[in-house]
Amino acid sequence: MATPEPQVIDVEVEGAPLRLRWDPAQPSWELVSAPDWSRLDGIRLVSALFEDGAALGVAAVRPRAASGHGDDVAVARFVDPEGVRIATSEALLSVEYDAAHMPRRLGIELWPDLDSAPLRVAADRDLHADDPAPGGRDAVPMIFRLGGVAGRGTYETARGR
Repeated sequence: MATPEPQVIDVEVEGAPLRLRWDPAQPSWELVSAPDWSRLDGIRLVSALFEDGAALGVAAVRPRAASGHGDDVAVARFVDPEGVRIATSEALLSVEYDAAHMPRRLGIELWPDLDSAPLRVAADRDLHADDPAPGGRDAVPMIFRLGGVAGRGTYETARGR
């Protein structure tokens, strides 16, 4: 099975263009362009690799004046176990935080098309892993589940300083 090549994704939020690169082989996100933090509140990035070879990437970009995650502009990339990219028409990312404001649990819904049932992904913070911090972003190791298949990955946040 061939792994798809990395993909550059352009996102525009409140007139602020942002360029991201998702690499399904790692899987990981890279900020290709510098975010305009005067217009953006934060960027949340999810990367996961599943035991069956599937890979997931979700980016949720929040505008400065957002009232919650419903205002985020979300993009998702999913590669199935055979290495085929599955397009998504919509993606939702929900995060549950603990008392210390650390992500405890993720819920992700991906719609391959609006008429189909969503793919549902869940993740819990990996309490036994060291916290990686790639690229100066806050990253939390997570254990993922998709249709009974386990995976590992990260939940990262980037915010303007």
